[in-house]
Order: sequence, then C-alpha cells, then structure tokens
Amino acid sequence: MKKLFRIVWCTLLLSVCLDHTYGQIGEGLQEWAEEIATLYAEETEMEDASVLIERLLDIVRNPININAADREALEQIFFLTDIQVENILFKRYVNGPFLTIYELQAVEDLPSETIQQLEPLLVFGEGERELGKFRVWGDSFLRGGYQLEKADGFNKDEFGETAYLGDRFKLYNRTQIESNRNFSAGMILEKDPGEPMFDKRIDAIDLMSGYLHYKKDEGLLREALAGRFFAGAGQGLVLQSGMPLRKSSMATSIRNRRGSFRPSLSASEAMTMQGGYAVIGFHSFEVIPFYSVNYRDGRLDEAGTLTSLREDGMHRTLNEIEQRHNVKEQVAGGKISWNGRWLQLEGGHVCYALDKPLQPEMKPYNQFYFKGKENHNSWLGYMLSLKKLLLFGEFAANEMNQFAVFNGMVWGVDPGFSLSLSHRVFSKKYHAPLAGPMTESSSFQGEEGLYCGIRWELPAQILFTSYFDYYRFGWLKFRTDAPSSGFDYMGNVEKNFGENSRLGLKARYREKPLNSSTDVTEQPVIMQKYSQFKVQFRQKINPGWQLTSHLQWHFVKNDAGSESGNMVAQDLRWSNRKENLTLTGRLALFSVSDYDARLYAYEPHVLYVFSVPAYSGEGSRYLLLINYKLLPRLHFWFRAARWQYDDRGEVGSGNQRISSDHKTELTFQVRIKF
Repeated sequence: MKKLFRIVWCTLLLSVCLDHTYGQIGEGLQEWAEEIATLYAEETEMEDASVLIERLLDIVRNPININAADREALEQIFFLTDIQVENILFKRYVNGPFLTIYELQAVEDLPSETIQQLEPLLVFGEGERELGKFRVWGDSFLRGGYQLEKADGFNKDEFGETAYLGDRFKLYNRTQIESNRNFSAGMILEKDPGEPMFDKRIDAIDLMSGYLHYKKDEGLLREALAGRFFAGAGQGLVLQSGMPLRKSSMATSIRNRRGSFRPSLSASEAMTMQGGYAVIGFHSFEVIPFYSVNYRDGRLDEAGTLTSLREDGMHRTLNEIEQRHNVKEQVAGGKISWNGRWLQLEGGHVCYALDKPLQPEMKPYNQFYFKGKENHNSWLGYMLSLKKLLLFGEFAANEMNQFAVFNGMVWGVDPGFSLSLSHRVFSKKYHAPLAGPMTESSSFQGEEGLYCGIRWELPAQILFTSYFDYYRFGWLKFRTDAPSSGFDYMGNVEKNFGENSRLGLKARYREKPLNSSTDVTEQPVIMQKYSQFKVQFRQKINPGWQLTSHLQWHFVKNDAGSESGNMVAQDLRWSNRKENLTLTGRLALFSVSDYDARLYAYEPHVLYVFSVPAYSGEGSRYLLLINYKLLPRLHFWFRAARWQYDDRGEVGSGNQRISSDHKTELTFQVRIKF
C-alpha cells in the first residue's frame, strides 16, 4: 500500500520531459537514443552515453541543406534507415530540389512521423550561403554535481588521511564556438568527485582538452582539425574510436554510419584521439591523413610490466594517480576513398604503438589478445547501391596476415518492408586495438556470426521490427572455458494512436554460453537464458502535459537456478505556456533478486548527459529535473535523484560504500548562448 501511494503521489506532483533542445530533435529520436544508451549500459556498464547524441545536436545547431547534402551527410541522421536515405537521394535526382518539407511526403518508405522528426534538422534552398558580415556564435555549459551522503573514500582514517585526495564535487565545463568563416572551436574541462586539482598531484584540472576545426565543402583542403577528435572507417573492423554500432530495435540499421572523422568534446578519456587530421579532396577522391598521441592510464605489476589499460578515467586515490597518463599511445594512419553515384570504395592503414609493451596476465581465454608495443592494420571497404538494394562490407588484416570480414545487405523488398542480412568472421589471432565492429563480444577474436533483421510497417500505424543473431566462438572466452555458441532474438511492436498516444512492446530472448557452476566435468559450459520484456505507453494529455508509463521484467535461468527482476516507473510531463519552465521527474519501484537479473532504464538528465543506471535489489528511485529559461540565451537546470533501498542498510562497496539505505545526487547546470 505504501508503494502504491508513492506511485499515485508521484503521478500527481512530478513530470517528465526532454530538454528543449531534445524536444527540437523530436520524440522519435529521443526514444531511439534512450534505447541505444540502455543497450550500451547493458553491455559495457556505462552510465553516461552522451557521445551518442553529440553529432545530432551539432545538426540541430547547423541544419543540413537537403538539396546540397550527399549520402554521407544524410547518414548522420541516425534514425533514417539506409533505404530511406537512398529514396531521398533518388527522388531528388529524378524530380530536382525539394522546395518544402511537405514534398518529402512523396518519398517512398518515409512515413509522416519520420518527416516530422526531420523538420528541425533540414533546411531547403539551393545550397549556397552568403557569408555576409563576420559572425561568431556558440554556447557554454557549466555543470556541478554533488552526492549528499559521504562515501567511505572521503572519511578520515586513524591517521587523519582520506583515500580520496580531492573534494566531493564533480565539475564540468563545455564551450563551443562557431563562425560563418568555416572555423569552429571547442573546449572541455572535467573533474570527477574525489579527484584533486591545482595541487602537486594534478597541477590543473584532470581533463582539459579541446579542438580547432576548419571545414569547407569545396577546394583542395576540405577539412582540418587540431585537438580532440573521433576517427572511424568502414564497418569498424580496424578503426572506430567512438562507440561501436549495437543491435537495437532499428533492426535493419546494421551498416556503420559513424565511420567518419569529426571533432569531439566527449568526456571519455579512452574513446577519443588527441592530435589532428586533414581531409584533402579532388573531385570524387578524398585522402585523410591523421595522427594522435594520447597519454593513457595503465596498470603496472610489481615488476613494472604493463598488464592492462584503464578506461574509467578516475584519478582519486594515490594508486589511481600513479597510473594516470603513464602510457604513451600513438596512432598514425591514412584513409583514401572514392565516392561514385552508385559505388563507394575506401581503404587505409593504421599504425598503433605504445611506449611500454602490453603483457596481460596470461589466462587460457586471453592468450590471443593483443600483446607487445605495436600493431598494424589495413582495410578495404565498399558500398554498392542498386535501387532498393545496398551491399556493403569490409575486409581487414593485421601484420600477421590474420583477417576480419564483415559483409552485409539491406534490401527494400516492398514499400513498408525491408530486410537486412550480415555475416562476420574474425580470426582468433586478429588484433585491432582501435576496432569497434558490431559483434556479440567486445573481445571479438575468433567470433563468427549471422544476423537477420526486418522492418515492417503494418496497417493501422503499427511498426514491427525484429532481428535474430547467431554467433559462435572458436576459442575460449572470459567465463567460458570451451568453444561455444549462442543466439539473440528481439521483437518490437510500436503502435501510434493518432498523434497523441504511443504504445511500445518489446521482447528479447538470449542464450549465452557460460561456465557451469555445478557440473564442471561432464558439461563445463552451459547456456544461460535471458528473457526480457518491456512495455511503454505515452499519452499527451494536452500541450503542457504528457503521461508515460514504463514496465520491465527480466528473467535469468542457468544450472544454478533462476533469478528475476521487475520494475514499474511512472512519468508525467508538464511545461508552462511560455515553454520557459519545464519540470522533469520520475518514480520507479523495483525488485531484483540477483545482480544477474538487473534492469536498465534510461532516465532524464541535464543537457549533454545520458544516464542509464542499473536497478538491482529492492527499493525505489526518485528523480526531479527542472529546466528554467531565465532569458533566451540563459538556461538553468537543477536535478535531484535518490536511490531508496528496502533490502539493505548500506550502499556500494569499498571506497564508494555509504552507511545508509539511500543515496542522493544533486546536479546543477547553466547554459549561456552567445
């Protein structure tokens, strides 16, 4: 009864919505971003997936001219399928330039909901822009975070010392500047809770970086950057410094469309490069030389041997600071591409080098992992467009003549129905430290897989998407002491009830190999079975209110028994008539019997933060977010989120342990546009 009262009370008093900028992008895109962020959190335990939306927010600030855009430009709009991109280009080729957004209704397989999502991302014209008087514009974010309950790492021991050497605040600043003279610049500063700053250990702020960028659509030098950037190519078999492609309800979007070079202000210290690149173009040819030097965190054993590279970016304790930036990572290479009307070809080479040899502690499953100081990779990629059929792929090899292959197709079988197929093979000795392909395992050596996905637009505004992925490993994996195989199935149904209501039903079933916990002699590897079900219903009550309900179930079964988890969340949206005040809130109730059955759910956060926490144990989660636009160029955010547990008296472990049954986090953010 107490929990029921919490739901009713939250429904009446709290509200959930997007930041106005996300609202500009469109609710369909937001739902896509929520799902992708959740998938990354499930696979990599990452709570902040802001890199996913970074490119699209750039498009919001600088909309694409649909009459001048090429295929690569339209592919940056991730919610467009490959077939939809091809159909837009074909319609423009046949009928000439689009004059208004309404003319997109004549494009095959482009539903009205997608056209509405496209509207804020596109401009219409002849593609020429008058420079006019020199102008500069941009925005700056200042964010602070604080946890009310003190973790053990901040408590003094018997000698008056603390494990964490800094204060309890999280600080963040992000500034971007653009001009109408082809130049832009950006800067990012970040300090995590517990990290010292401006002292003998860290002489300034832990993360300080930025970039200076030049871009022009014509001429020999089309683009140049110095500073922080993402790099990608092909299907990610060699180079994908940002997040790789993942399986999702966009079941036919399996071609890597993030394979490009672009500026970055991501706070991730392991997913970006530091250095520079240039894009040199002549007619349909482009050459991109690039170089990066990054100082990574490395774990060293007692003998001083580098055993692994850290990716969390935390520098709070003496041990973490000793590991800070103690490994020099250098990357150099080049990419050359040719873009025809129906055919695209590319190739390149990457040299990867560390100043210390990497020698991980030897285990049976990791004996084919990358070791040593250097690695070299080359790749060849293609894409062939034949009306409603796209064929694409990549072949890659390292210096030991070990290879990786990814081939795929997307076929618009019929209006409203499309099919995707792909096949992947990775030699067990294939090394590519910067790779990020669409695979089942992040350590993809020895993996083979077959994937099939469909997208079907049914009558009565019903959309059905589904995929099936079968994979096998030719060698041992972590917690899998024998060659093995598994599969992953997902089915998703979305139903629109007019413009104001939307229902989503999603089911996912997986069988993954895992070491047996009971019978290690007769059957060392068993299949762990995962069943997940999600229901979401969204209803717009009026222009200022929106109600959203979430339900999740998760069941896990293996030879040791069964575990389960469930969650219910109630959201409500409200904004005033002037749309300068937005309240955001959530109450979620959850009950999870074991960590293996944990649940992930996207939750609203301040702009440029995507948060997907893991729900485990039993309790509730409260969230309140306020966005207030004091002036058109001055925005404020305040966010409070609390975990309240009913099954424990302390939260966390180690230095992060809190002697309480709850944990409360506060976030403040200011945005200034200029």
